[in-house]
Amino acid sequence: MSMDVKGKKISVLGMARSGLSAADFLSRQGARVTLFDNKTLEQLKERATLVPENVTVCYGSSVPHKDSDLIILSPGIDIASPDLDEAKQNGVEIIGELEMAFRFFNSPVIAISGTNGKSTTTVLIGDLLKEAGLDIAVGGNIGTPFSDLLASPPKDFAVIEVSSFQLETIRDFKPAISAILNLTPDHLDRHQTLEHYASLKKRLTENQQAGDVLVLNTDDERVVAMGNNSRARQARFSLTQNVEQGACVSNGTIVLNKNGVPREVISLDALPLSAKNQLENILAALTVADQASVPVEIMKRVIQNFKGLEHRIEWVRAVGGVDYVNDSKGTNLGALEKSLRGFDRPVVLIMGGQDKGGDFLTLKPLFKKRVKHMVLIGEARKKIRATLNGSFTYEDAGSMEEAVKVAQAHAESGDLVLLSPGCASFDMFRDYEDRGRQFKESVNRLK
Repeated sequence: MSMDVKGKKISVLGMARSGLSAADFLSRQGARVTLFDNKTLEQLKERATLVPENVTVCYGSSVPHKDSDLIILSPGIDIASPDLDEAKQNGVEIIGELEMAFRFFNSPVIAISGTNGKSTTTVLIGDLLKEAGLDIAVGGNIGTPFSDLLASPPKDFAVIEVSSFQLETIRDFKPAISAILNLTPDHLDRHQTLEHYASLKKRLTENQQAGDVLVLNTDDERVVAMGNNSRARQARFSLTQNVEQGACVSNGTIVLNKNGVPREVISLDALPLSAKNQLENILAALTVADQASVPVEIMKRVIQNFKGLEHRIEWVRAVGGVDYVNDSKGTNLGALEKSLRGFDRPVVLIMGGQDKGGDFLTLKPLFKKRVKHMVLIGEARKKIRATLNGSFTYEDAGSMEEAVKVAQAHAESGDLVLLSPGCASFDMFRDYEDRGRQFKESVNRLK
């Protein structure tokens, strides 16, 4: 599938990675491209050096040209933005970078979405397929824009991480294999309700047909419901029950079932520590890989060597018998919950940041069960303290360095200090990666 953009006037809104990538690709196709961003040139001076030749930039505005033939919307800009009202009234097509890239892409797409675990699962699927000798590329919301893969598309698959923001603006996007990992409240500051957020995740399968595959988490009722009315053939994964098609755990072993016939992959006892805390993501990745005909012996080898991702339940070091774990990518309460449930020893928890509209009260029983002491950072501190209501011991910290020192003071040998903020990072840090790096640097300075 493709579209003719030569000579067309295209407005690209947002100068983040995907916006720059889309502008570059479209300009090379002969389109007349203008990049728009609300920030000033001074604020964007580093990104300004990355603007492709033949692309015009309009700083300090996200209002597209009135005579635009097409508008490409970056994920960070809400489709409901009033800046788009006139374009909608004029019937201008508004799509995202994901949709645009798909229209020019000629290889099958594997798309991964859900609230938590998307990046880990996407990378692991890529490792499994590469080890099987397939010609693939990995990108999307994970950091490499889909548009960047258009320069040298793989022959077999593109494995793409997809966010709810990207799914707001799809029209024709149709994965050959899609996977929805889980659903917990996230981005409610933008999506407002869990129901609307779920409806966006379900869009991942809305264009799939009978020859396509939809992989779902049987343990998540909301995810299972997303399979209703899907035309795709379904496969499942589960931590708690058997599945007819897909991956599950049986008698301490990961098993792949096809038409109810089991094939053992690997014993849980043989998993490295980094993999044991990512079991749900591993099951999802194996289910997808099985649909792509990856042999079981290759799956076992890849899982045994799995190291996990930076900033996602990443062991940093042990100091005085205390393990320090970086889960800065845990930017919502669902991720925080999964992280806490993965540890069976006392946790000193560093949490907080920019609130995304989550209900901290839902985690209070788990806090009582798993958390020994809390160190609160960022804008959400007041809201968290109100939720705790004196039922926990906690302290505030004004920096990551201070937070790590406070956590160390409360941790004893055998405990675990966990950075899993449950919030966005932008109040104190550039992004979650900056937050995680500062945590690791602070931990590595401990004596």
